[in-house]
Amino acid sequence: MNRFTSRLIATVVVEILTAAVLNASVFYVDPETGRMDNDGSAEHPWKTVQQVFEQNLIQTRDAAGRLKNEHAPVNGGDTILLRSGYHGEINCRVAYNDEFITIAAQEGHKPKVRRVFFSEAGKWIIRGLTVSPSFAAEYKPDRLIYIVDWGGPSSDFVIENNTLYSSADAPSWSAEQWDKLSCYGITVIGKRMRIRNNVLRYVNYGIIIVGDQIAVERNLIEHIAGDGIVCSADNASLLYNKIKYFYKVNDNHDDGIQFHRGRDKTTPILNAVVRGNSVVAWDNALKNPLIGSPQGICNFDSPAINWRIENNLVLVRHHHGITIGGCQNGVIVNNLAYNPYGGDFFAGIMLGTTHGKTASENTIVRNNLVDSEISAPGIGHTIDHNIIVSEPVLYFRDAGNFDMRHKEGSPAIDAGSAELAPEIDIDGVKRPQGADIDVGPYERKEHNEEK
Repeated sequence: MNRFTSRLIATVVVEILTAAVLNASVFYVDPETGRMDNDGSAEHPWKTVQQVFEQNLIQTRDAAGRLKNEHAPVNGGDTILLRSGYHGEINCRVAYNDEFITIAAQEGHKPKVRRVFFSEAGKWIIRGLTVSPSFAAEYKPDRLIYIVDWGGPSSDFVIENNTLYSSADAPSWSAEQWDKLSCYGITVIGKRMRIRNNVLRYVNYGIIIVGDQIAVERNLIEHIAGDGIVCSADNASLLYNKIKYFYKVNDNHDDGIQFHRGRDKTTPILNAVVRGNSVVAWDNALKNPLIGSPQGICNFDSPAINWRIENNLVLVRHHHGITIGGCQNGVIVNNLAYNPYGGDFFAGIMLGTTHGKTASENTIVRNNLVDSEISAPGIGHTIDHNIIVSEPVLYFRDAGNFDMRHKEGSPAIDAGSAELAPEIDIDGVKRPQGADIDVGPYERKEHNEEK
């Protein structure tokens, strides 16, 4: 293909995409002033998003590509903007789109729904909603955003900038109430999903992903009765999520981030990237007698093939900080796995054998800051430039207040290897700042002043 032909094709693609954007429509939904016999315009909005779905106002396709609701006003590429107020729920089955349909909060508005459910669906964007069953007349625990593959595959979802919680009463719940009333946050089963910039509070499990090519990035998950994130997906990216405050209310062994495939102990989980996440059991900002410590970033069951775990901060009072069984051809670099809470537990980093009897091999463990000797049975491992912290006062700015950045003069500064190290640190600071790479997830900027 010559350069002129390439340029011509690129121009045509841009023109087609531009035309699609220009032809897209925007519809409005307002629980306070809307009516379902309106046209959905800004001046004459529909009433609730639940009624928009129930009255078949969205044209989609079934799994065979046949049109559904052929004469509906909303089509692929369109946007439905929701205004403040209670919209019921989104419950949608068998709905594939040629172009993404966006359901979003109108700027300056805070629409509320009790839950979001899709099955056998594709190309949807869910943005800016507040999701809680407490908005309904009767409280019923549920999965707050639930995308599944019942009857057929689901794919190509973007779930972003939403706020999810079980109940505003949750801060005063007893252990029994937490166990019975807390909701699962976001669960997706499918392919090509992106879950980003959501806030999840007072939930049972935070985010559960099953499938392939799923990204979970920059979510805040806090006040959790189960696991923060559970991954059963290949080619998953877990990036820069903040996970904090775990409530011990039942017999579940809580994890910040856990990988597994349920009862299947032999099918590997491939190509996971776990980068820049923080798992913090608790800090000094909150006191609650139910708060305990989870395990950190863990895989006990499935073979872990070609994983990269970097720049993570794990603060737990547990003997599993970063524990990856069956880790093969992995890279574990520039993490901090540490117990700042006291007691007899050492978090640290461990490799090992899965419950399905897959051993670890050929994994690089480098530039990590830990509180105990790294345990790495198996063959072919490379373990270097790691530091065991014996005196935290020499290393951290203020470990008592969970500020684990390097203090001036820390032995971890410039003590790492640049080979396979991430180019930036957990905060986005470029490496190196000094003569060499710092050990751990933080790279100390020389011009930063102690605060």
